[in-house]
Amino acid sequence: MGLRPTLSNENQRRPRAGGGPHPGDSRLRGNDDSGRGFQESVSARRLCEGPVASPIDHTETRFGGQVALVVGGAQGIGKAIALRLAQEAATVVIADVDKKMLPRTAAEIAKAGGNVRTVYCDVLKPRLVERMVATVIEWHKQIDILMYIAGVGKGVAFLKTNEKLWDWTLDTNLKGAFLVSRAVVPHMIKQRHGKLVFMASTNAWDAEAELAPYNVSKAGVFLLAKTLARELGHYGINSNALGPGLIRTRLSEPFLKDPKFMKKYEALIPVGRVGAPEDVAGPAIFLASRDADYVNGVLLFVDGGQLA
Repeated sequence: MGLRPTLSNENQRRPRAGGGPHPGDSRLRGNDDSGRGFQESVSARRLCEGPVASPIDHTETRFGGQVALVVGGAQGIGKAIALRLAQEAATVVIADVDKKMLPRTAAEIAKAGGNVRTVYCDVLKPRLVERMVATVIEWHKQIDILMYIAGVGKGVAFLKTNEKLWDWTLDTNLKGAFLVSRAVVPHMIKQRHGKLVFMASTNAWDAEAELAPYNVSKAGVFLLAKTLARELGHYGINSNALGPGLIRTRLSEPFLKDPKFMKKYEALIPVGRVGAPEDVAGPAIFLASRDADYVNGVLLFVDGGQLA
């Protein structure tokens, strides 16, 4: 998600929002916001403007009768995806480590008429992952859609990256995706259908300096999605990944208001603005829908053209 341009080394490649994380992301927050690319004439002020709002058809029912588990759905991109799924008639279960945001997000979805429940889960703990999936099955008897949005990252120079940071990042972003999908997939196999959508990053394709653990983890998430696409396709299960660019969230706002930071990104995003969580929700919903039945094993970039 590229929230900290490299300022200290003039010999490095030009800074880019290549999918690096927001400093301080917590484990299950769907804020893996990444990015790259901007027209030179775009001002920092315009970069912070949101997308033009468009009404959502609340009568849409393409996910009616389906159960969607959104891991990391309490805020940010995960919240936007959960809200959109509920608006389109899915029964949504939000799993997150943030006990404060879980009920708030659920209340917002319920107030809008959505069918939602929540379950606490820390993806670093396999027993909690197994319990989460068992709880969803006990409640709803099925899981049709898995959105793995959980992710963390911290920008640190490679030679200053310690094992603790490496393990925390890889365990949350990649091992967590492995544990959750391993627990969910047997139920999808029994159903003979399912949609797996993993949150990768533009950094899965184009690495950013000082983010070695994050870059590696997101590349791994994409290859996990591809592997499952090959292994599970004959069961009627599709597996894909999303690669967001720089996305405006609660955690990124302080950086987007920093003129020095924004100056580094004036020439990076061709569409002329930073993304919003809703910009990622649409493509995520597409990958979860019947419209994507013949889409399998792809990394769908949602970056405003930064990697173009």
